[in-house]
Amino acid sequence: TTRSSLISLQPTTATMASDDLFPDSVKDFVFDLHDVSRRSFIPSEQHSLYVGSFRDVTAKYFPTSAWPTPAQISSECGGDPLFLSLYAELTLRHLQSVKRPNVHNRIEGWHTYRQLFDLLLSEAPEEEEGADAEKKKKESLYLVPEWCFDILHEFLYQFQGFCQFRTTTYCAAAKFSSDNDGENKAIPSHVADAIDALNSNRDAWAVETVLYYLHRLVAVGSGSNASATYRYLAILSLVTISRLECLLGDYKAAISALDVVYNDHDTKVPVGEEMKSAEELVNGVFPARLSLAYHAGVSYLMLRRYKDAVGVLGGICLFMQRGFKTGHLRKIP
Repeated sequence: TTRSSLISLQPTTATMASDDLFPDSVKDFVFDLHDVSRRSFIPSEQHSLYVGSFRDVTAKYFPTSAWPTPAQISSECGGDPLFLSLYAELTLRHLQSVKRPNVHNRIEGWHTYRQLFDLLLSEAPEEEEGADAEKKKKESLYLVPEWCFDILHEFLYQFQGFCQFRTTTYCAAAKFSSDNDGENKAIPSHVADAIDALNSNRDAWAVETVLYYLHRLVAVGSGSNASATYRYLAILSLVTISRLECLLGDYKAAISALDVVYNDHDTKVPVGEEMKSAEELVNGVFPARLSLAYHAGVSYLMLRRYKDAVGVLGGICLFMQRGFKTGHLRKIP
């Protein structure tokens, strides 16, 4: 199916006007990424688009600015809500990497991730029997493991950043409310604006909700009907939960979250043309492997399990030493 034949089926005045605002290479990228995510499911092609083409198009057209909004590119994917949500997360991640986010950007990020996870969970295969089970089992989404982990990693990174921003903001307000002489000073407008936004969005980045989404992804990806993508999300969510529990100071929970990754070698998941265990899947995504090793290592240290800590941290250090020596890690984008 060609891009032009599919797009021609759904022209509207609004989308046709917005299509003229950005180059064909941007539209082609969005169309191809949607096609490989929702129709063709070719891992190597998606990996090339996600890792290579996105970076190249970004460097050429949007090095320090935002990508087109989801509404502007909706005609390239037939208005697919889940893909538009994936696109929104991907481009938000880029924008927050080149511009310092303010309080409104951080809250917008929260709503972006909530919408994405709600849509992912709504499309997740259900545990059913008979013909309905076979129908539900049909794959409708494919994301390479790297993309899955980047979503989860950024989700927790933005949660951590929001918590730090909130603490800094309230500390700044307290500093101005009463100085050393006991006199009140006017709170700067940007601090007052941030406090108003925080007070109006008290549920934003609530740790209970963050944990809820991660555990739900684990649950839906652990079912017998789970597709490859949801199994990736489940396994990599465990790595993310381990990181979160480590940040919260619950080091036993951080280690317990990794039980499936370390101990379940019988259950295999398809990755490209290979079948891999959970640990092999994590080890195949270097940022996930690094995150697991670091937070597991810190957790072991805090639990005074020094031998385990040395094993985990020493293993990742040896891997990185060999990787840089051979040049393998230098090839990682």
